[in-house]
Amino acid sequence: MPGERKTGQDHPHYDWSPLIKRKTLRWPNNARVALVVILNLEYYDWEIPAGEPGAVTPFRPDLSAFSLREYGNRVGVFRVLKVLDKYGIKPTIAMDKAVADHYPYLVRECQRRNLEVMAHGLSSRRIIHHKMSEETERAYIRESIEAVAKATGKQPVGWLSPEFQESMRTPRLLAAEGIRYVCDWPNDEQPYRMNVPRGELFSLGIDLDLDDIYMHFDGLRLIDEYRRIITDTFDGLRRDGATTGRMMVMNLHPWVIGVPWRIKYLDRALAHITAASGVWNASGHEVIDWFKAQA
Repeated sequence: MPGERKTGQDHPHYDWSPLIKRKTLRWPNNARVALVVILNLEYYDWEIPAGEPGAVTPFRPDLSAFSLREYGNRVGVFRVLKVLDKYGIKPTIAMDKAVADHYPYLVRECQRRNLEVMAHGLSSRRIIHHKMSEETERAYIRESIEAVAKATGKQPVGWLSPEFQESMRTPRLLAAEGIRYVCDWPNDEQPYRMNVPRGELFSLGIDLDLDDIYMHFDGLRLIDEYRRIITDTFDGLRRDGATTGRMMVMNLHPWVIGVPWRIKYLDRALAHITAASGVWNASGHEVIDWFKAQA
């Protein structure tokens, strides 16, 4: 149900809608919380192509940043997957073009597990930005989508921008290329339809407070605070989900949460969540498909 805000006050991408005025949302088996875990497989460029934001001359590789991300793809990802397996959670994979093109082992692992893979830009350092022309951004989006489709054999229907960055035209360009949901908008506890002139697009917003980079590197939280924040968030959503369904979208990076001293706190948080009743473990497209049918 639209609220009182008018198009043009901020942007035209969606209608403002107070949650308490919406039709009651019911998840499968009357679950209170839809849990989506997103696992990022991304590459940190050794060198940014000339002309890209952040490029330096002469070339100086950022070895620590490169190696951290590479650790995630070599080591951390398997530690995270082991914990997710323990609780029967199938993550939705956010895969950038560089990983799709150059990490066939990781692609095969996703295929073996029958995981949904969504497009995640070109690389973690090559982001969408406001100085891009429309043609350049359209090509960027197409390259990302085509790389994932070619590598996995399935057309991605979800999108997560590197660093959550978009231009004012990104939603309509995504929808025009067949993307059905985007995870860049952390402004709701339910999915919602976005306004696009062609195709259809829904928001499946990541809970930014639960993002491991935001938590550990930006928020500087103590490690056990990470576990408590996750479990307290879940408890609050589950309580409110008795009235109308909520979603909890966790965003994980294997180079962050996949290190030995952090992983047990993710383990403990997921043990708490999966021990509770009324939780639907779902992929991104499953949540959107269900929501669309209900709406």
